Amino acid sequence: MVETFSKLFDILHNHVEKVIKEGEESLERASDYVAEAIEKGGFEYVFGTGHSMLVALEVFFRAGGLVRVYPIIDLSLLGVPSAVRASILEKLPNYAKSLVESTPILPNSVLVVVSNSGKNAVPVELAHSFKERGVKVVAITSVKYSMSLKPENSLGKRLYEVADVVIDNKIPEGDVTYVINDYVKTFPISTMVNSFILHAVNVRAAEKLLEKGIAPEMWTSVNVPGGSERNREYISKYRTLIKHL
Repeated sequence: MVETFSKLFDILHNHVEKVIKEGEESLERASDYVAEAIEKGGFEYVFGTGHSMLVALEVFFRAGGLVRVYPIIDLSLLGVPSAVRASILEKLPNYAKSLVESTPILPNSVLVVVSNSGKNAVPVELAHSFKERGVKVVAITSVKYSMSLKPENSLGKRLYEVADVVIDNKIPEGDVTYVINDYVKTFPISTMVNSFILHAVNVRAAEKLLEKGIAPEMWTSVNVPGGSERNREYISKYRTLIKHL
């Protein structure tokens, strides 16, 4: 029914509005870090496990998005070929070490880690390892939910306790926002909310670069005139630096 669709829209709209109103300072600081990284020749690294990794893919090689985005992708953590295996691996101590050591980390970069629970080994340990290497860390996480959980990592910390900037996505326990009855609770919104947050941060970073007279490199849709040609220049420039181009 149309009524259901309207309710779902209202849930998502109200949630995002709350994230913006209550998290404006963190959003601004995160965009400062991204703008500074690009200005100084670094990258915006993005990482998450499971569905949170979709956010890294969402902002990478994205028409209308920043070029200097480096997604840290491990298909085993995404859920390919097994979602169950991914759930086990994200809790495995020291698994993050292999990701960090196989990723070329440019100086003056920033890392965005997306994790709703913020408790598992891989995202927390990866964030900590990048920070040890002098990289600013931005966390997109659900602070209240994370505070209620016991850390499951070698550091004994949650993601919000490791990051330099914390953007609270306010996702509820279980990532469900619509109750049909006592047994059916649904409408997970974390991927939509997290994608909005990171796109918004990057848009604001682009504005700040332009305010300084710096034209940020942006991908163009290949379906508009000149798009392919413009993108080829960036691909040639960054192919040896960004693993997945």
